[in-house]
Amino acid sequence: MSRRAITRDDAVESIEAIRSVLDRTTRYTHISWAAIVMAGAAAGLSAGAGWAFDISPVAKPASFLLLWAGTLIAAGAFGCATTARNARQAREPFWSRKLQVVTLGFLPAAVLGSVITVLLADTGRLDLAPGMWMGLYGVGILAVGHVLDWEFQVTAWAFLVSASMALFPLRDRPHIAMLLAFGGIHLGLGAFRYFKERR
Repeated sequence: MSRRAITRDDAVESIEAIRSVLDRTTRYTHISWAAIVMAGAAAGLSAGAGWAFDISPVAKPASFLLLWAGTLIAAGAFGCATTARNARQAREPFWSRKLQVVTLGFLPAAVLGSVITVLLADTGRLDLAPGMWMGLYGVGILAVGHVLDWEFQVTAWAFLVSASMALFPLRDRPHIAMLLAFGGIHLGLGAFRYFKERR
């Protein structure tokens, strides 16, 4: 009876170990909490600058696009650097199969976002851009959610909710909408990932 119980326990432990290994090999875990916090901080600074200098998407469309394009480039560059560092520490290639899945899965939303931004700029409706960016960002994350941890899927839905807020009650306050979404949600996710990695 004792030997049978021990054998059953060993089998359960083996199954759990296999599940753990499979989970690590199928999930992309090199997205650094520091990169997420940096993205949130950059968005917060840009939102503050946009509000302070009254960079309206309707009155100053070129300045508005330049401000947020610069924010995207800065956050993306820092994210790539920290991702490469994490990959090196894990003794994995930077352009791994999992990163390819994430990139290709997110690409359609990014391309569509660029096309819609050009359209909105051409028609003088850049006031709709923040909400569209949030919605497509959330859709992009959901598209690759199967290889990311669960908190990223929660983040995606938070951006979809933020998109509806930015398109309706906060349409005339684009920098506040961007602060709450790209700033606040990223900072919250980054803090959660930090404590999760510490554990």
